[in-house]
Formats: sequence, C-alpha cells, structure tokens
Amino acid sequence: MQSIAGERVFAGMKRVAHAQRTPEELLREAVVLLKKVVPFEGYAASVMDPLSGVPTGPMVFNREMGGREDVRFFFEHIYFEDDVNEYGWMARKGLATARLSDGTGGRLERALRYREFGRPRGFGHEMRAAMTMDGELWGGLCLAREKGDPDFSAKEAAFIEGILPHLTAGLRAAALRSGTGSRTSDGEPIGVLVLDRRGQVAQRAGGMDRWLEELGMRKPYREDGSDLPEAVWALVGMLKRTLAPRKGEDESMVPHLHVRGRSGRWLSLQASIGKGQDGSATQTVVVAAPSGPRELARINVAAYGLSEREREIANLVLRAHSTRQISRALYISESTVQGHLSHVFEKVGVRSRRELLKRLFFSSFPPEENASPTRPP
Repeated sequence: MQSIAGERVFAGMKRVAHAQRTPEELLREAVVLLKKVVPFEGYAASVMDPLSGVPTGPMVFNREMGGREDVRFFFEHIYFEDDVNEYGWMARKGLATARLSDGTGGRLERALRYREFGRPRGFGHEMRAAMTMDGELWGGLCLAREKGDPDFSAKEAAFIEGILPHLTAGLRAAALRSGTGSRTSDGEPIGVLVLDRRGQVAQRAGGMDRWLEELGMRKPYREDGSDLPEAVWALVGMLKRTLAPRKGEDESMVPHLHVRGRSGRWLSLQASIGKGQDGSATQTVVVAAPSGPRELARINVAAYGLSEREREIANLVLRAHSTRQISRALYISESTVQGHLSHVFEKVGVRSRRELLKRLFFSSFPPEENASPTRPP
C-alpha cells in the first residue's frame, strides 16, 4: 500500500462519509475507494440495527458473492449459526477488524461460513470490519480474497480501522436523515440548517427554529448566521478539520455533538457536506434532533461518575445482559458483577435494574437535578 495512494483514498473516504449519501450509496462508494489500496475479490457490506446488532439492509455485495438467492441462503442457514468473528461479538470486544485466520487459529475450515459459503465460491482469507460508535453496531463489512492469495496484513487492517469512525458516523447521520422522514421515532421534529460557503444561512427546515432556541438563539434571527449558537460553529469547525489531511489523533474526529439545551433536554447535532444549486459540495448541512434513549443512557452513565468497570457493567445491563452473561463477557465472577452493580445502584440512586434503566434511558437531567439520595464524591 503506497502512502500517497492511501492518503488520497483516506481523504476521499472522509468526503464520502460526511456527504449527503444514502446508506447504500455510502457503502458502495466506500468499497470502490477501499479496493484501490486494499485488494480483495469479494465483499459484502450491510447496515445494522444498532439495537439488535442484526443486518437490516440495505446490503451491498458484488457478483462474486452470488445473487439474492445466495443472500437468503446465507441468512437462513449460516449467519446465525456461525460464531467466528461474529459482528456483535466484535462490537462487545471493541474489535474494529478481525481476520478469519485469527478467529480459527489458522484453520479456516473451522468456520461454518467458510465451509458452506466461502470455499465453494473460491474464496480463502477473509477480514471483517465492525462499524461501531459508543458500543452500538451500525454497519458491517466483509472482504474476501481468492483461495491461494495472501492473508490481509496488519497494515491493511490498520488502514481500514482508520476509516471506520467516519463510515460509522456517515451511516448514523444517514439513519437520522432518512430513517423516519422529518420526525424522530418519538414524533419530535428533525431540524435541518443549511449554510452556504460564506457561513450564511441558506435554509432552515423542519424543527430547526425550535432547536436553535433550545441552544440559546433568540428571534428575530440574523440571516447572515452571526447569531448562530456556539455548538453550530463548533460542528462547522469539526467538519472542516475532519476533511483536512490526516494529522495524528484528528483522523478519527467526526462532526457529531451532544448539547444540553436551555430546558435541560439533550440534543444531538451532526454536520455533513451538502451540494449547492450548481451541484458542487459547497454547503454545510447541520441536522438536529432530541437525543434518543440510548444516547441519553450513555450521557447519564458518564455524568454519574461511574468507574471504567462500572460503566462496562452498566452498558451491558442497558443491553439486557444477565449477571451470568456479564460475567462471561468480562471474565469476572458473578459475585464480582453483583458487587460492581451494587456500587452502580448506589451512585445512581436506584435499587433495581428496572429503576436503573428508567433513570439512565429517560432522564434528561444531570445527577444533581435528579434528587438522588447518593451522589459520587
């Protein structure tokens, strides 16, 4: 992989991920770019349900992977039976990429999907990539090479891992834009703000006026954008920095923010590139909506001052894991899980898992406003 080619592809990936794309367009364009620096013959990419971690479509794949009848066969007979480098397992382990050779100890035939699907189609080595954000799985990518070709290298895996945060952010933004039309699943309006190349307001649509007021903006609004809230300009700056050439830690920055409004509720904002009337990418599009229950849960987990281990356990509780499942996932005893969970209850000010879920999922206010009997020091 040549560094110059890699840099160009990386820059192209960021522009695609943060542009106005449908999930299918995003995945197709990403695969085309990726193949310029990471060789492969077969691929399959899919959008995942972030709650269940199961592919929901759209799914994109090339003819080497077969046709629609092959997709049906794969999901009916293989996907839910094969546990080697399973996407949900990768998300729980924090693994961005995983090679089939590592998951099988070098014996690819140990994997059901290799025996029943990959090998009959002439494939050998395989690598999967999990598109996760905050522990939620938004997409999955599987790359396969012809039998006899060398395995995927550590350098190739590192390159893919570098682009995954941007692809994940793109899928998440696309879901917000197109998943429920102009409203969230709770019926709240989604706001859209479009800024031209000079930073002036070109359009406000949906519930954007409402969310701008939540962020501290007062009517009458200035069309030149000079009175826009700080959070909007922070997003614009993040997007510009994201699209700039790679600079160390900045390469994983994504233009997405959670902001607490004047009423106390949390809002989620994300910026992307939009096209002007001439078709050029000269606009900045900011989408705003109330943070959903799972986003509130993550914010509240952070706000209650839980330790790293307590956060891990709380997040697994939020995913409906039992004590035994948590014990196995974290390689600790069930009694240790219960001990940590007791500390979580004490800090959050609840007495049961049910109360914990209610407090973390549906409370928009920080700990000091929840009147909890016990607060972290």
